[in-house]
Amino acid sequence: MTVELVPLTREELLARRRAILREVPDLAELHRRADTHAITPDERDLLIELEEVDFLLGDGG
Repeated sequence: MTVELVPLTREELLARRRAILREVPDLAELHRRADTHAITPDERDLLIELEEVDFLLGDGG
């Protein structure tokens, strides 16, 4: 299996982070619900993607 790497600029990562946060009305509440396994699969995917973007940014955005 071949993995394709797609380079992203800092600006693209920041734009994606903003887009994710627009989809999450209350990030703190979503984290609390995630801790109790009370989120939807779509919400879980958003949290995972946000963590990945923050990791790639290296400074939390």
